[in-house]
Amino acid sequence: MNIPILVVSCDAYKDVWHPFFHCFFKNWSDCPFPIYLVSNTLKYSNPRVSPLLIGPDIDYSSNLIKALTQIPQEWLIFWIDDRPPAIPVDTVRLVKLIQLAQTKEVGYLKLIPCNPPALVDEGEEIGEVPKGSRYRVSMTIALWKKSTLLTILKPGETAWDIEKRGGVQRANEIDDKFYALALSIFSNPPLIDIHLISKGQFMWRGMSLLKREKVFHYLENRPTATLWRNIYLELYEILWKLYYYILWLLKKWTIKSKKSV
Repeated sequence: MNIPILVVSCDAYKDVWHPFFHCFFKNWSDCPFPIYLVSNTLKYSNPRVSPLLIGPDIDYSSNLIKALTQIPQEWLIFWIDDRPPAIPVDTVRLVKLIQLAQTKEVGYLKLIPCNPPALVDEGEEIGEVPKGSRYRVSMTIALWKKSTLLTILKPGETAWDIEKRGGVQRANEIDDKFYALALSIFSNPPLIDIHLISKGQFMWRGMSLLKREKVFHYLENRPTATLWRNIYLELYEILWKLYYYILWLLKKWTIKSKKSV
């Protein structure tokens, strides 16, 4: 499958590269996609990783637009440099979901189990996220049609701007379909990532993983997030998943009630 994985980074995050790719190749040794590292001027020395240099740093959106102009493919997998796979990737399942998304001509498919999910029937593994949904677009790990991503991007914006403005405003103004994993497969998705760094600070889960993998010393000079920050993010994810699970149950109950009438 000639779909490039773009690991989006910059020279300032060069200390993250080896820990990221160590975890990436350990947990996805049979990755069938070509891998590119987006950076400014520095390269990562690994024959499995091709450099995609964009020159001096401008801003997140402008950098990404420059990177996209260097790839000819219609589809790409967007990946950020601080979210490596945490456990072995189920390549067969993941490839099938990507092929299904291409068949449906989606513009975007989020490939990890995070909010918002697709509230579809059991048996379906992906589904559309309605317009107006918060974080309908997330700059995490996702399959994109390049033309859709270029429509969402606007020079001068940060990754958070893209999610808030691009995901809510610009994504709602176009007819492209935005998909996510079904809530029913959140407990057993083909790909699970781990968030190493938030706002430049180490998350405890990320620290534990890198210490187990004996690559923590590459990042030991980075500050650690506070206890409150770690608890807040954990509770945030739990509460949102609970919210969507209740919505999903209500939807199932409504459908069942209509059928029984």
